[in-house]
Amino acid sequence: MVRALSDRTFQKIFVIFSILILFVLVSIPVLIEPSSDISSTIIRYSALTGFVSLFLASVFSGFTRQIYQLFGRSYVQIHHLFAILGLILVTIHPLTLAVKVMSIAVFVPDVSSLENFLILGGRPAIYLIYISLFFGFARRTLPKYWRFFHMSIYIALMLAYIHGVLIGTDFANPIIFVLFTIMIGLSLFVLVYKRYVTWKRKKGD
Repeated sequence: MVRALSDRTFQKIFVIFSILILFVLVSIPVLIEPSSDISSTIIRYSALTGFVSLFLASVFSGFTRQIYQLFGRSYVQIHHLFAILGLILVTIHPLTLAVKVMSIAVFVPDVSSLENFLILGGRPAIYLIYISLFFGFARRTLPKYWRFFHMSIYIALMLAYIHGVLIGTDFANPIIFVLFTIMIGLSLFVLVYKRYVTWKRKKGD
């Protein structure tokens, strides 16, 4: 007789399966309609999957205890796994574009107008991602300041989302648009939730 799965095991499988499904869903448009050249395909795929990885890293921060209970590992380990993966992927995105167009201008934020800044919001976003990750690793060295700078990831995600909505090739796909809108919404919800929990804890003290 097959032994029934425990609730915790089922939850663990469900979370892992959900993560895999999310990566598959954002990959489908690229796989079904690949670009005419490999570099453009890489640019699209790295942007989509990089955002997903950073989203997961950010949203897991609201469930530190649950993550430990499910996976038996420190939340920080899981968080850093997706954060580093996301950083690599979102770095591949502009690097490939820079090679394709033979210009480092893709790394320079456009501040000529608010519209251009948002259209090319991926440029400042990548610097904010690096800042966030750096201060995340430096949390023990800079205990008073790391959290403030680490939260820049939420600004980066918002800029990346706006950038994708305005000029992203795959955001014309309604599935991608809805998925990414849900993800940015959940990220901001977790941010507000964490601030609320912190405020409630301090108020209780």
